[in-house]
Amino acid sequence: MKPIAAHLLTLSLAGLLTGAHASDAPSPFSLSGFGTVGAVRTDKDNRLFRSSTEQVSGAGTDFDPTVDSVLGVQGSLILGTALDLTIQSVVRKGVADSYAPQLTWGFLRLQATPEIVVRAGRMRTPFFMYSDSLNLNYATPWVRPPVEVYSLNPFADLNGVDALYRTPIGATDLELHVYGGKSSLDIRNGGGKLQAVRGVKAALSISSLTLQAGYARSNLSIHWGDPMFTALNNHLLATGNDAIARDLSGDDSKGTFLSAGFQYDSDRLLMIGEYARRTVDRYTVSAAGWYFTAGYRFNSLTPYITVARQIQTAPVTNAQSGIAQLDDLLSLFNAMRNKSQSSLALGARWDVARNVAVKTQVERIQPGPGGLGIFANDNFRDVVDPGGPVHVLSISADFVF
Repeated sequence: MKPIAAHLLTLSLAGLLTGAHASDAPSPFSLSGFGTVGAVRTDKDNRLFRSSTEQVSGAGTDFDPTVDSVLGVQGSLILGTALDLTIQSVVRKGVADSYAPQLTWGFLRLQATPEIVVRAGRMRTPFFMYSDSLNLNYATPWVRPPVEVYSLNPFADLNGVDALYRTPIGATDLELHVYGGKSSLDIRNGGGKLQAVRGVKAALSISSLTLQAGYARSNLSIHWGDPMFTALNNHLLATGNDAIARDLSGDDSKGTFLSAGFQYDSDRLLMIGEYARRTVDRYTVSAAGWYFTAGYRFNSLTPYITVARQIQTAPVTNAQSGIAQLDDLLSLFNAMRNKSQSSLALGARWDVARNVAVKTQVERIQPGPGGLGIFANDNFRDVVDPGGPVHVLSISADFVF
């Protein structure tokens, strides 16, 4: 599914699902839903696989149904000829393994002109090519979008305003998306904020090819609260290394985010590629990631292969205290936030029925260098010495209703 088409699917899911009843009188209110039932396992109990870095725990050698499973409900209310309200709530495993419902969408949408849509409220942060369908796995070929790219910016919700301009230019469809607002993120024993977010995203769709690129800037706050950070911070302050402590946590960082991607989707051949880069000056690592997917459709079956990688481009801090034990703790702090890894995945999507897709995926993931990747583990020695590859098996069923 093309990224622009996936965006339209998520914005008009109710209309898609009720299309069979087009002869009925239109209702000002529509309700629809989507979900994924999945199970994941690895071949190592000390390498717990997570679909998001927000998840504290993950899947080991036993099948875990909590990593990918999600249930969402979306309602839309027409308020006027050019104005409507959309609300979406999602339940999935999140921060500290909580399953509290999350308000992922809650915005007013104004069709200002035939080409311009303005929205205000809570929306998805449009940092990636598939941002709008991150919870709607039915809209993508994979069990989950490649984490090497999609873990680079965990801030998922944007509270603010945006404007989308869509127009055909000959045989090309152009979409421009400008946005601004703020976002927040709960992390274990802490939290983060993006303030003064401003960004732009552009997409071109030419026949079977879609190209996208985006750029965003923001102010960043991160306050870590885990025991390891607390011990390190106390030692830094006690030894007069206040300047280093200010590099690790606080409210005064600047960040930029760059992304670019393409999708070629013909009747048979499917190719997708995406690159993203996060650059910050403190509090967390700077990193870049990419992936490439190639698939081929045999009627309702689409096998695919994906290669992906994330690398750290700069650690949280390069500072040294001159105290050996303290510098060892600083190195460990950097390593715990380094999500570098590379992976090779083989998978298949089977569209078994209308609005139902069954997927399976096998991955070979090599954590590091310099960190444990997206895996969870409380053994500090494993963080700095991740060892050999981990194999991950995922099975899921995606549906919309």
